[in-house]
Order: sequence, then C-alpha cells, then structure tokens
Amino acid sequence: MLEAVEALLRALADEVARSIAAIPELSVRATELGPNAAGQVSVRVDRVAEEAVLNYLEAHEVPLNVLSEEIGYIDRGAEQTLILDPIDGSQNCARGLPFFSVSLAVGRKALSDVHTGLVRNLVAGSTYFAQRGKGAMLDGRPIHVGPFRRDRSFVLVWMGDSADPATYTLVQKIVRIRSLGCASLELCLVAQGGADAYVMRCLDYAKRIRVVDIAAGALILREAGGEVYDEARRPLEMAFDLGERANLLAIGDRRILELIP
Repeated sequence: MLEAVEALLRALADEVARSIAAIPELSVRATELGPNAAGQVSVRVDRVAEEAVLNYLEAHEVPLNVLSEEIGYIDRGAEQTLILDPIDGSQNCARGLPFFSVSLAVGRKALSDVHTGLVRNLVAGSTYFAQRGKGAMLDGRPIHVGPFRRDRSFVLVWMGDSADPATYTLVQKIVRIRSLGCASLELCLVAQGGADAYVMRCLDYAKRIRVVDIAAGALILREAGGEVYDEARRPLEMAFDLGERANLLAIGDRRILELIP
C-alpha cells in the first residue's frame, strides 16, 4: 500500500508542475480570485495547482479525502486524507521569486499520524520524500540533519509584520539568517543539513502556520533526525483543521536550542 501512496504523491506533484508551467506569465499567476478556505486571498496559481490535483483524484477514483489550503475539506468517504498545499510560497511564485513548492501528505486525523509526505521544489524540480520509519530522501538519496556549529550557524526565520520580538533577539545570535517564505521547503532544508533551524514566532494567530503548510515537511524532518516543536518545546501536534494555527521551532541538532530564546 505504501508504495502505491508514494506513486500517487509523485504523480500529483507532476500534475502540479505541469499546471504551473502552463502559466509562465507573472501577471496571470498573481491574479487575485478572492478568499480561500483559510480566509486568505487566493491567486490564480493556487487554484490552478489545486484543480490539477483534484482532477487527477477524480479521474483515477483515488480513495482519499482532501484537506487543501484553497478549497478546504472534501469528505470523499475515505479513511485517510490527503493534506495539500498546492503552492506553498504562492507569493514567491506570483512575484517571480524562484522558491516555492507543492506539499503533499497522507494521514488520518493529525500531524502525528501522517505516514507519507512529499515536497516538490517546483523550480529546481527536486523531490523530498519520507515514509514513517523509513528515513527521508532527496531525489532518492538519504538525507540527515547536520551537526550544529555556532561559528557557522544558519537559521531560517519568519519575519512578517507580526513577528515576535524574540525573533529579533535570535537574529543577533546567529551568523546567517534568511527568511524565504516557503515553510515546506524551509523544513526540508533543515532536514538535509542545509540550515540549523526554522523558526516561526508570530503574534497574530491568524498568520501562524497551518497543517497544510507543514504536514509533509514535518515528517521529512523527523525522519531525517530532526524535530518540530511547539512554543512549549513539545513535539508539535496539529489536527487536520484549517482553523488551527501554530508557531513552531524546527531543528536539526538539539544543541542549537541553547541559542533560541
């Protein structure tokens, strides 16, 4: 069964990649279409990518429910659910910044029971993949979190207009900081040892992370030897519910926790 799930997620990622390639014009990608199920403004590139996935599921009669950033929850009478962010980093995609992905994961009710996850970098074409208990892969090669060295520290942070002041305290302790705008890929960068941590501390509850953003990336990071914590530094748990939001701390080597306030 797990082999079939892997093949499905790879096929869905291919469908999304083709749908995006068909609309290269930034002005078309960025066309605003009104609010999505998460209450945010949806742009055309989001809807096109989501429709590619939904059409594939219907055409192949795939027995999965769907929870997607755009359309919300679709009960298709299945035992398991596809957790979908059709374009994670959609503002990057719409503005011509080459860092965005499709995030796909399968589980039952919550982050803790996600058993398969895939994140496709839609610019580079690289694919991160994990199944519970089987490790994490990048284009078929095993990946692992890296060792922390303070003199080479590299941390990814969320730096929006509602960032917690603690974020700026952290910035002063780290050698290199980036804010890239695509949570799924940022988690994967920690998983492959490219970054030491990804931190999101947002004061505005409505702007915090959603399960669709991180369902796949969290599994990939955990299978690579890292962890994703909540604000109390407990393993992050989130229900399959677009209304639930969270701050997070995703790390590779636990030694970096000494620097994070």
